[in-house]
Amino acid sequence: MNLEELIEHSYTIFGKYTIGKTLDVCKRCCVSDSDEAALVNTPLRQISTQQLRSGYFESARSNSDQELWEMKHFLPRVLELMANFEVPDASTETVFYRLNLANRDKWPSEELQLLSDYSVLFFEKCLAYFPYSPDDCDISTYLLMFSAAHFDLKPILKSWEKVDTLESLLNFNEFVLTGTEFNSENKLILKNTYADAENDKAIVDWLNDKNVKANFSKKITRILQENKSLNKETFEELSFLNELLVV
Repeated sequence: MNLEELIEHSYTIFGKYTIGKTLDVCKRCCVSDSDEAALVNTPLRQISTQQLRSGYFESARSNSDQELWEMKHFLPRVLELMANFEVPDASTETVFYRLNLANRDKWPSEELQLLSDYSVLFFEKCLAYFPYSPDDCDISTYLLMFSAAHFDLKPILKSWEKVDTLESLLNFNEFVLTGTEFNSENKLILKNTYADAENDKAIVDWLNDKNVKANFSKKITRILQENKSLNKETFEELSFLNELLVV
């Protein structure tokens, strides 16, 4: 199932989460009556990023079951917009935060699997861009976006190993050279947290896995040998990364 098919499937999976004419949003200072009305009266597939932002995402959190229900109602459209790099929240990093995936009890397995599949397919799409995606974000932003919302990053990282493109390698190069450093035990560690301790550990374990390093080293070696159009800076950076991976 490709990304477009998965999004279409999400409209079926989350179709039961219907809403009324009012939402569980802050009406005192965050969301106006007119913005709320514009959002709830627009067919789900036609809702714009601005309507979602002003009528829902700009509201303070209530952390209620009703808020989560409403988030699930809007979720297929959010997934669709994000797949086109149209961000309905104030920042890319927080767009999925309201899913409250830290509480898995509120998520049926079918819904969790769809979100996991989406995270992998969307991340793979992001890997096709370097240095920035169409919404001017780098690959670390998307890792933070999913991690902050308590997605499991392990399937995403595993997919990164399988994508065999120059752009994917350049994203990996940028991620390692700017976002990590060696500790006293000569292990790569993160310079900055990804908002979830479990995911931070998953990233560090992945970076230091000998099979992962060997896999990326093999790809880099092939690119250096076969791609004669690399500029000097890129060639030197990839060569340096390759040396780090075999340490």
